Amino acid sequence: MTTTEIQQVHRSYGTARGWRIFIYLFSPLLIALFWSAPFWMPSGDWGALRIGFTVGMGVFGLFFVYCLYEVIKARHIITDTALIYAGTLYRKELPLEAIEGFRTDQQYTHILPKSKAYPKIRIGYTSEGYEEIQQWLAEHYPNLDEQEQRQEEAALLLDDTFGRTAEERETNLTQARRVARTLNTLGWLTGAWLLFLPRFYEWAFTAGLTLPAVAALALLWHRGTIRPDEQKNSAYPNVSVAMLIPPLGLLLRELLDFELLQYDALWPLAGGVAALFGLLLLLGSRSFLQQPKLRVSVLGQVAVYALLYGYAATVAVNCVFDEGPAKHHTATVLSKHYSSGKTTTYYLNVTPWGPRKEAEDVTVSEDYYQQVQPGARVRIYEMPGRLGAPWFTVAE
Repeated sequence: MTTTEIQQVHRSYGTARGWRIFIYLFSPLLIALFWSAPFWMPSGDWGALRIGFTVGMGVFGLFFVYCLYEVIKARHIITDTALIYAGTLYRKELPLEAIEGFRTDQQYTHILPKSKAYPKIRIGYTSEGYEEIQQWLAEHYPNLDEQEQRQEEAALLLDDTFGRTAEERETNLTQARRVARTLNTLGWLTGAWLLFLPRFYEWAFTAGLTLPAVAALALLWHRGTIRPDEQKNSAYPNVSVAMLIPPLGLLLRELLDFELLQYDALWPLAGGVAALFGLLLLLGSRSFLQQPKLRVSVLGQVAVYALLYGYAATVAVNCVFDEGPAKHHTATVLSKHYSSGKTTTYYLNVTPWGPRKEAEDVTVSEDYYQQVQPGARVRIYEMPGRLGAPWFTVAE
């Protein structure tokens, strides 16, 4: 008789009904697809490529056989003494008294033991009764994510470097959280403005240039209370969105709207802006850099913010605020094509023009791409660049 049979089973959970139906319907089709794929290839010798393809398809088919059987067999079981995972290939049993607590993320709830002598058990959101399991865990064990955050906040409120009294420290932390929340909200709005509604063009770019600098000043003003990076369960507010999203919006908008003819004049300027911005962030993050467990995360994020902002800000000033005289060119569209992935970019292949001595691609908007056909003439404006890096854009 098994341990589970001796114990009294209080709850038993398989895969949620909707996911079971999905797997039951599609797994047999995918298994048949993968295992029959080698027979679709043209007849011929069984060379290394054909054998490798056949083995690969066989492995994929076996994987979905496993998925199908796992959905049928696997269960999470709560007894009067243990939490058990009974799967297709293995079984885990964690005594209830050995559970330290649980953590959650977007896909799983992780039940952690007090000792490494016991296994960890992970329950996915596709499990039957997932919310009921979470409620049971919350009633019997601590949420380690919340516990960790409360402990860090308690330590912060005891640190007299953040204020002379507990009330003053709590007020300072509340203000810092309000500032960080406002800056991050503005960060999302600025990124959306740049990407999806670039009206009042110069104002949009000005917002994208200004907000990261304001966030850096907030780090200095609330030194030691606001983090530049985001870390799960941290009691400290952070301005990671305000640091990342506006420069990213600037960069994507620049890639869509401007094409540089020369980069040489920009590299020293971009490097200088990145160095100054990074130095400002490091000064505002000194207290976090002094903590070994945070140092790598903070330095990595600061490097990303500085490099991204240095390049995006320099190109923005060079192109958006360029007031130099434009040179007008015309070219003939030879062909057009687009590339798709997370975003879609539209290209016209045009005849040589101005400094371009060979037929090359130019990027255009989707609307203009649909309007223009091969053989049409397009106008191209060549600009000197406010910082000395020539660039061009197609007149639409």
